[in-house]
This record gives sequence, structure tokens and C-alpha cells, in this order.
Amino acid sequence: MKTTLVALATLGLIVAARPGLAHHGTGISYDLVKAPITLKGTVTEFRWKNPHVAVFIDVKDASGKVVNWGLEGNSIVGHARAGFSASTLKAGDEVTALVYPSKVPNNPAAVIAKITLANGKEVLRFQRDTPDGRGVD
Repeated sequence: MKTTLVALATLGLIVAARPGLAHHGTGISYDLVKAPITLKGTVTEFRWKNPHVAVFIDVKDASGKVVNWGLEGNSIVGHARAGFSASTLKAGDEVTALVYPSKVPNNPAAVIAKITLANGKEVLRFQRDTPDGRGVD
């Protein structure tokens, strides 16, 4: 009986802890070791939702083809603490995004370092500007 209770309790702890194991680290998905890249484009969608805020922007590639990039940010709580809100961006905004791209080749996805509007106003920030954390020169 005691062995069964211990086994059930252990199983319960494993099941309860499982959702915590599902969360990923940003460094697993995105290349935070190389210098970030700059994307200039037009916002097509801004999702102010958990677990991560997302921004989608149309960017012209080297051949002139428009590619829709998906950019991952912080949680809404994290961005709200930094002074950003659901009205920070809207479809049609022209932006410059400093981002760390996906580790998956040819995948137009990245994590946000910062996004600025055409007038230079910084409207979102998540990661550092450089891999070593010293900022952009």
C-alpha cells in the first residue's frame, strides 16, 4: 500500500511538472550569438497576446519579393512594464526591426531586439542590440 501511494505521488508530481518543461528558451529557437539583422517593412499584424507578443511585417528580399516575417517579443506583461501597449503598433506602420533570426534556414522568423517607427521612435524592445550586450555603436 505504501509503495502504491509513493508511486502515485511521484506520478502526480511528474504530470504536474510536465507543462513547465514545454517552455522553450529564446536561445534554442533564435541565433543570439551572431549580430542581429535589420529588417525594414510594413506591419501587417500586431498580436498583443500571451505567451509572446507577435509582430508580422512585410519585407522586400534581395530580389524584390515581399516576404512576411513573424517576429516574437516578450509577454504582454513584460512589454507593458516597459511602457508598451496593445496600441503600440498597428497594421500599415512602417518600421525598422533589429532582430535575431531563426536558427532554421530559410525561415522568416526572428526574435525582436527592438522595433522603431519611421520617425525613429522606439516602440518595442525585447533582446539586447548586440550578442555581447554592449549596445549598437
